[in-house]
Amino acid sequence: MSKNIVIESTCEVFSSNSGIFLLEELWKSLRLDRKFRQLLPKKKKQRGILQIDKLKALVFSFALGNDSLSDIDDLRDDQLFQEAIGGQTSSTSMGDFLRSFDKRNVERLQDKLLESVIELRFSLYPDDQKFVIAMDSTPHEHYSKKMEGLAWNYKNMWCLDSQNAYDQYGFSYLFDLRPGNTFSANDSEYWIDKIFSKIPSGAARWFRADSAYGKNVVFETLKNKNVNYAIALKGNIGRYVRKKNRNLLKWKKTKLQFFDSKECEVGMGIYPLKNLGNLRVVFIRAPKQNIQLDLLEDLIEDGYVYYSIITNVSQFDLSDEGVIDFYRGRATAENFIKEQKYGYDFLNFPCQRLRSNQVFGLAGSIAHNLMRALSFMMEQKTVSRRGKDGKLKKIQQSGYYAKTIRKKLIHIAGKVACSARKVKLRLSRHNWEVYEKIMKNLTKVKQRYIRYNTLSELFKNQILKPS
Repeated sequence: MSKNIVIESTCEVFSSNSGIFLLEELWKSLRLDRKFRQLLPKKKKQRGILQIDKLKALVFSFALGNDSLSDIDDLRDDQLFQEAIGGQTSSTSMGDFLRSFDKRNVERLQDKLLESVIELRFSLYPDDQKFVIAMDSTPHEHYSKKMEGLAWNYKNMWCLDSQNAYDQYGFSYLFDLRPGNTFSANDSEYWIDKIFSKIPSGAARWFRADSAYGKNVVFETLKNKNVNYAIALKGNIGRYVRKKNRNLLKWKKTKLQFFDSKECEVGMGIYPLKNLGNLRVVFIRAPKQNIQLDLLEDLIEDGYVYYSIITNVSQFDLSDEGVIDFYRGRATAENFIKEQKYGYDFLNFPCQRLRSNQVFGLAGSIAHNLMRALSFMMEQKTVSRRGKDGKLKKIQQSGYYAKTIRKKLIHIAGKVACSARKVKLRLSRHNWEVYEKIMKNLTKVKQRYIRYNTLSELFKNQILKPS
């Protein structure tokens, strides 16, 4: 029999966002104050909280699940949030902060995002020397008329556009907000050069992207940076390569499933390019269903649906099926784009100026990386999944998305007790045990970070393993 629930008042202070404590500890462990403080614009009036605390407030607001600047006003009643950022701020003050960034400030913030995420990667996974970067672009549809940069894209969407890059763990390396009518791969060679210039040369470097990035200047940049890659080719180029290799192509059946077909075949051809030599192109095809070809159509070419992937990896190092499997991992980038869109509300941006909205997005990317790091410190579950071959396989969870992290770590009720020198946060026994495990993992990350904190020297000397 259920009991009656009675409400009583108390003078004690509570917070529904105890996870701010973990975010604060991670922020301190990575020394982000020192990293970002010098690149922020100077304050016009010497009152209120510091600029670095405004950036922290915006990052923590993203982590808490707030989707607009006005939500920061609601956090003024949260004592724990106020203690973390050193005071109070408002949506108006935050809007002024975003508008104060000039072009150089934004460039330096993007550079520090890149450096901080590589340092975080080394701290979490010091033994993993493989960096797999996937790059993709995505539209951000809006309905306003006066926002800078809004334009019609090829999908007839009134939107802004962003270019993003993620590694195999889902960490964000790039957020470049652009006008909506920008082609997907515009300036991609610039960002590829910048990202791989920061990654020590001793690391294994890999790159994958869709057909928008299948252009010579991208191939040349990747070659200069000693990067292995697998990039889709556009349909007309793939057809041209198959035509040139018709007498050499040998098709063999594969267990890989593509185009929702179990009757796929793979083949390989050569694509000679100026300044790049002979590049390998891997094809996968499946027969078209329920079609009737004309007499003038090519039975071999037009009777199948094809997918073409260009790579600089030799067949001795990676089989045809291995290239296709590696390229398929690019789908994780699309998943993390969705995560940022729906988990951090990158669907809409709050400011009229494009540059201010880019700062907003970069703050969200920092929050995404911090939350992603916390997710790897959580207990990873082992689940059973049935593969396409019908067999059950055990798969270990590798991190969690924002919704789960907020539910298990962030939106936890706690009692806040403030004294002259300390802020004490009291949790239930169960939540305390969960936090204690996270703190043990966070201590290990902090120790590794102190060891790898010479990463700036690693960038200069291109050394992977510090002594």
